[in-house]
Formats: sequence, C-alpha cells, structure tokens
Amino acid sequence: MILALETSTRDASLAVRDRATGALVHESVFTTERAHNAVIFGPVETIVKEYRDRLTGIVVGLGPGSYGGVRVGIAVANGLSIAMGLPLAGRSSLEAWDTESDSYLVIGDARRGTFFVAEVLDRQLQNEPALIDAAEINAYLAPLRERGLYLYTPDPKVTMILPDARLSFPSAARLAVLFGDGDFESGTVVLEPHYLRAPFITMPKAK
Repeated sequence: MILALETSTRDASLAVRDRATGALVHESVFTTERAHNAVIFGPVETIVKEYRDRLTGIVVGLGPGSYGGVRVGIAVANGLSIAMGLPLAGRSSLEAWDTESDSYLVIGDARRGTFFVAEVLDRQLQNEPALIDAAEINAYLAPLRERGLYLYTPDPKVTMILPDARLSFPSAARLAVLFGDGDFESGTVVLEPHYLRAPFITMPKAK
C-alpha cells in the first residue's frame, strides 16, 4: 500500500491505495487557509495506526501552490519516510487535479498582477506553467479554449474574473492512482518543491 499526501492548496488530502487491488482504502480531506501544519498530524496519526505494517511507500505532491502548504507536505513525507523506513517519491500537484478528464488547464493567481496557466494532457504536465499578465489572460486562453480543454482553478477569486473556470483542487487520491504501480527510486530521494518563480526576497539596506 502507498500513502499519498497533497497539501499544495487550501483543500489538502491524504490517501492510502492498495497497489495489489488498485483500491483506495482510506482518504482524509481537510481545509485550512494557511495552517495545514496545525491539522495534518491528526489524519497522519490515524493512517499510521491503521496501516503502518502494510505501507510500502510514500508519494507527495510537489506543488506549485501555497509556499507553506507544499513545504508542510514534503516535510511530513520526509519525516515519515525516515521514521518508517519507506521509499519516497514526488509528483507534480498539477497532474493530480480532481477533474473528470485527464486533459485540462489549471489557472491560478500568481500574485504581482499575473496568473499562471498550466496545460496537462493525459495527466502529464506540458512544460512549465506560463506566467501571464492579468490584462492579457483572455487573449492567452482563447486558443486553448478552442481546443476544448476545461479550465480549473483553486482560487475562488479567479472564478469571478473567468466565469468558465471551475473551482477544483489537486487530490491525494488522484496522486495515488497517478503513481500507480510505479517503482520508487533506490537510496535517498531529495524532493524539490515546484515554485512558479524565485522567492521574492528583500535584502536589508547597508548601514
């Protein structure tokens, strides 16, 4: 069985999938705006108590998304991997979106007057998400809409700006299925969060 963690958006989730049968045997979902670290350990404890001796690996969503949320998921996955001696893997959260189709677009608020737009085809992220100025977003989306790709967003504010955007989130259950029967890498795995741009850092003024 594998444990999947997805914490990149306000709707976070954990899931356990039986790789032998393909069945999803456990799913926990919780919603917080900026405090996943205060909520995630209850569901984790429940899963560890129930499935500890049957877990064979851990997969975690790497974002992009909330800076703190992504790092919480990776930190918990790393801690469990070390404590339980389980192999670890990471996948893009964009590929694990809770959608009806396996091909779709994800749009989100990238701050600083921009949106990010990601294209996913057959659950495979196509290149890096594009960063588009807010004033140009409809022109950028026009040819993508013509291809019949549905638009999803984790941001309620985006649905007010783009009425055809559907509110949805990445899912640990989708992540567990996406990893499927894939092999875990041997040895230590260093998971890198997926950031849309480098962190904005203000340097102190010289004295």
